[in-house]
Amino acid sequence: MSAVAQWDAPVDLRQGRRHLRAVPTGPSARGGGAQVGVRVEARGLRLTARGRRLLGIVVAVALLIGGGAAAHAWASTPPSVGHSVTVHDGETLSGVAHRAYPSMSVSDAVTKVALANDLNGLQVVAGQQLKLP
Repeated sequence: MSAVAQWDAPVDLRQGRRHLRAVPTGPSARGGGAQVGVRVEARGLRLTARGRRLLGIVVAVALLIGGGAAAHAWASTPPSVGHSVTVHDGETLSGVAHRAYPSMSVSDAVTKVALANDLNGLQVVAGQQLKLP
């Protein structure tokens, strides 16, 4: 058995729907809202409360990471602890300096040792204690 329904009046399903209208964009829309009843104004960046919180969190994390990296760099630098060396018989200041700082040039090493020990010349004697910075 089948049933057929017949409506007395035709039904228009689109009666309650709103119609879409084209809205101008770009330079033609600025100040020309009289055409569509809408005023369009250029505005700057507007942050919501959620965006401001997120921006604050990002800045705080960046500061914490930067501060932690700086603290790690300062903490990992060992304090410069100099030690001393005794001049043996027949050694010169350049020999002692070159042995203490083999990666430096001899003249730079001699200057470094001489300044650390307040030496006026290049003369050293056996048994003398020299500070190495």
